[in-house]
Amino acid sequence: MRRTTRLVVVIVILGGLLYAGDREAARLAADQIASAVRSDAHLAQRPKVSVKGFPFLTQVVTGHYGHIEVVADDVFQLGVTGGAVLRLDFFDLRISASKALSGHVKTAPVKRVTGSVAVPFADLQAAARISGLSITGAVPGQPDELAGTDVVTVGPTSSTVRVTGRVTFLGNSIVVRPIALAMANGSPVPSAVRTQVLAQAVVSVRLPGLPPGVEITGVNVTSDDVVVTLGASNLVLAR
Repeated sequence: MRRTTRLVVVIVILGGLLYAGDREAARLAADQIASAVRSDAHLAQRPKVSVKGFPFLTQVVTGHYGHIEVVADDVFQLGVTGGAVLRLDFFDLRISASKALSGHVKTAPVKRVTGSVAVPFADLQAAARISGLSITGAVPGQPDELAGTDVVTVGPTSSTVRVTGRVTFLGNSIVVRPIALAMANGSPVPSAVRTQVLAQAVVSVRLPGLPPGVEITGVNVTSDDVVVTLGASNLVLAR
């Protein structure tokens, strides 16, 4: 009975040591990956990196990481709490054991990347930097439309116009183009005002924080933000 008890104790101690070593190795690799992503994507702050899978040491030995999750806040660097949140999932990433544990990771090939960025309306408006334009919210039932107002000046008169815009993307930029206008006071929209709004109310905001090769694949408007989906295949992270 004593031998059995001792054996169990030894197994528990060894298991604890192996687990501690496994987690430390995971931490070291995550630190290197965070540095590579931060450098490659020009992020102001180090992202949070989580290496999925256990035991981790087998991934270190083989140099093959099945799934790594990266999360970065405030990618527009507006200095607000949270802000636009970038989430990236790296699948089939390869880093040799010697480089991962020595801290000398310069490149990291990745088979596939998926992800998203949740961009609050306030971040989108601030990044657009269009004077007089205000994004007020989503258009109910329309996953690709935003509502807002635009204050325009034609001659000596300033007018407030309600604007409905359609959200699309071009390259790695979020684009919002006006599709419907209405005067805030209910009167018809004068042609000069319409021309002015259409000329100044087009929003085009390049999405920051993306590693080279990661591209926008779609956009969707929710009640709180614009959710941008991302994707890539066969890219190489570099630092």
